[in-house]
Amino acid sequence: MASLETCERLRLLHELILREREAARNLDMTALGAVVREKEALIQQLHEEGALDAYDDEDLIALARLVREENRRNAYLFWTGLNLVRDTMAFFEKQAPPPAYCASGVMTQSRPGGRLLSGRI
Repeated sequence: MASLETCERLRLLHELILREREAARNLDMTALGAVVREKEALIQQLHEEGALDAYDDEDLIALARLVREENRRNAYLFWTGLNLVRDTMAFFEKQAPPPAYCASGVMTQSRPGGRLLSGRI
């Protein structure tokens, strides 16, 4: 039989995963960072204690599967977001601005992406 403490920790982990997804959807980086730190600490604690190694309790196994599935959903969300950012960056990097002339009359080529990608805006 699984310990009540292990089940409660898995329920808390499930809740943290759902909060992580909500923060990511809302682009709330402060909340996302806090939830990720909490989640990492809880996962580390579960791992160090070997909390899931010796149990055959069906309820615990089902809860662990739910946590894994929700965590995979979050991973897919982050992976998709990362690819969107990469595609957007690649698009702007291909947009080369026309050459310009400096005060001395010498032609200069601006960096692709301009000030938008350099972080100066």
